[in-house]
Amino acid sequence: MKINSTNVILNNKQFFGHRFKPSIQLPCFRGCNLLDLPEKDIFQRVEESITPENFIGQGMEAEVYKIKGTEYCVRIPLIRGDACRFKYTKQLSPIDKINHVVAKLGCGVSIIKFFEGETPKKHRDNMIHRYQFQEKISNMPVKSYSNLLHQIANAINNEMLFDFSGGNLIVDIKNNKLTAVDFYGISDNPVPIRPLTEMYSVLTCYGAHQKTGKKIFNNIVNAGLEEFKPTKIPCMDIDLFDFEDLCFKRCKDSCTENHEKIINEISRQLKELKSIKKAEIIDKTKDLLLEQNISKLKNLLSKIH
Repeated sequence: MKINSTNVILNNKQFFGHRFKPSIQLPCFRGCNLLDLPEKDIFQRVEESITPENFIGQGMEAEVYKIKGTEYCVRIPLIRGDACRFKYTKQLSPIDKINHVVAKLGCGVSIIKFFEGETPKKHRDNMIHRYQFQEKISNMPVKSYSNLLHQIANAINNEMLFDFSGGNLIVDIKNNKLTAVDFYGISDNPVPIRPLTEMYSVLTCYGAHQKTGKKIFNNIVNAGLEEFKPTKIPCMDIDLFDFEDLCFKRCKDSCTENHEKIINEISRQLKELKSIKKAEIIDKTKDLLLEQNISKLKNLLSKIH
């Protein structure tokens, strides 16, 4: 693992200058929120937590360390200025909040919420462990998938997209939670918005067993169709539900041949369903028709292997 030695100055003291220090036994903040402490104490606790045993992981842009005795971790950019002032603030932008930031320390360093679990990236190089991990994901309830979809949709509604790489999803098998942890502004990298397909891609990344991939696909389909149920206000613009792209992705992964006909039928049925849902939002007499069309589309989607 690469160790950075970039110095950041705080009142003539080094801020995260020497990355790894001897382990220090820190008190547990049970009943006391880290953010309620004086700023100098927050800084001290953060700095003392940057040790090998607290290291959580490293992505393309930053390293993350657990802040001992708290429900937070600290995110430290790999590239930052050679020197800057410590600047603690809890004034956050919408982008900060969606990325689970609770406070900023200057130089791009931030305190973020800590989530229990593992990332798919952890199992990238071990096929057996990866398959076992993905099977557990496939057995999660549809509600877990719906919650992830709502996270992604909330970001989209705030003009942000999920960076759906294997290191940016935290999977808590014990509590059936899927948490997306890295979002970026749509304007930073304009790409097609495909939330359902991205969910499938990150949950099956690095390759999935055929049966498991199908179960994950079905769960995502059901989570998406939940948003079309009568009286339900969809979590995002109806036209952004990318069932067709999801089907193409699944067919490609499963090496399904001659799938164009069924996907064309799905596209036709989906167009009708979206039209009915738009009308149903203001005309509740469409409820029965909506349920019938959801059933038709679900039946068609079940034919994707």
